[in-house]
Amino acid sequence: MSALRPALVIVDMLNDFIDGALATPEAKATVAPARKVLEAFRRNGWPVIYVNDAHYPTDIEMPLWGPHAMKGTRGAEVYSELAPREGEYVLEKHAYSGFFGTALDHILRSLGVDTVVLVGLDADICVRHTAADAFFRGYKVVVVRDAVAARIDKNWETYYKKVYGATVLNSDEVESYLRSAQPITAR
Repeated sequence: MSALRPALVIVDMLNDFIDGALATPEAKATVAPARKVLEAFRRNGWPVIYVNDAHYPTDIEMPLWGPHAMKGTRGAEVYSELAPREGEYVLEKHAYSGFFGTALDHILRSLGVDTVVLVGLDADICVRHTAADAFFRGYKVVVVRDAVAARIDKNWETYYKKVYGATVLNSDEVESYLRSAQPITAR
């Protein structure tokens, strides 16, 4: 296996999805596994990028979901247990995909990334559209099973594997998977 150049893309791990307007019990359960993956990325010095809803009242999904993660509100803030640190990227989005209308692709390419590791909400909406756009741009897609939750399509995992060729792992497998694909350097 050749060395992977991963980045963690954290999708909508926001107050409104975890304990606010669009909260679900499944979403709350993703926080600890997402934190485990985030800590692994920080430990290894791999890039971390947040893509967060920051909606305007006129955004296209407002009629479907109602007001949520409105720009400038507590609901649009990253959940405190996963708060970004200095040097990590934080992008605002106004549609499902983390790529649509954002600088995500530019940042990933400027960092030499070839693999996106996805955690966040929801596996069948914003994470799915972000995965699709990553796939269309030639990135390898890894999804962390216990760090995503599905709102509608509870069978999302088969879809990701068949349609995007995604690797689906549990949070406790991510670091070893990525490290096993890294070149061994002399110490």
